[in-house]
Amino acid sequence: MNLVKTQFKSSFALACLKELKQKQDDLLDDLNASMALEEFIPSVFKDGSVKVKVRSRGNKYTITINDKDYDSNELPVVYWKHLKSKLVIKN
Repeated sequence: MNLVKTQFKSSFALACLKELKQKQDDLLDDLNASMALEEFIPSVFKDGSVKVKVRSRGNKYTITINDKDYDSNELPVVYWKHLKSKLVIKN
């Protein structure tokens, strides 16, 4: 068996590590938001997924989670902050 030796430039390796760290942070944010939502609505993932719709009027947001409406200030802060960071504004 032949061994193949590969060398990476330190700048490439550092860029890869930064990318992995960002992905890890994103996954941790997703997990924390999901746990906060499940604590707020225990049966939210009963069917294996969750259906979320966000409507806004000015700075007031209404979030529909599995066909039930919630005001943004009713939701756990961790979940709302995570959800708000994922919103794409439609024109």
